[in-house]
Amino acid sequence: MLAVTDSPRTPLGGDLTRRFAVDADGVVLLPGLTRPEAARACEWMATVDPRDLPLVLAEVTLPVVLTDGAGPHLLDASGALVLALGPHPRIVDGRVAMGEPDPDHAVGVVRCVTGDGWVWLARAEVAAGARVAALDALDTLTDVAGLAGWAAANAGVTSTLVP
Repeated sequence: MLAVTDSPRTPLGGDLTRRFAVDADGVVLLPGLTRPEAARACEWMATVDPRDLPLVLAEVTLPVVLTDGAGPHLLDASGALVLALGPHPRIVDGRVAMGEPDPDHAVGVVRCVTGDGWVWLARAEVAAGARVAALDALDTLTDVAGLAGWAAANAGVTSTLVP
């Protein structure tokens, strides 16, 4: 069962309207949403394979955040901000994405699953010094099946959407 709940964290960007999350059977996901975003997330997350719930992301609109054509901004399951940098050159509907350092960067490929709901197809926590190599390796992949090998090489994870 998915339900809107209070966020256990400080609101994203200090925005006091971003004080909600999604409760997925006792696991708090997406802390930092507004109440309407959390309600919408409950709807689309019901269509996601339960094994992929730790890999969900919600599209968020943040004021005064400039990204020079990149985007959208996404909030990951733990509440960290992630930026979809741009389309992957060969993975259909895949976008290369990177999170803020915390202390490592979440790096991988995301896909929109519905409306403002997204999921990591593959994700790894990468140290700052390894970030460029991980992004370059993503760029060489020819299809979604290659994500499993990339994730394994980077001690990452893949979603059920990856063959």
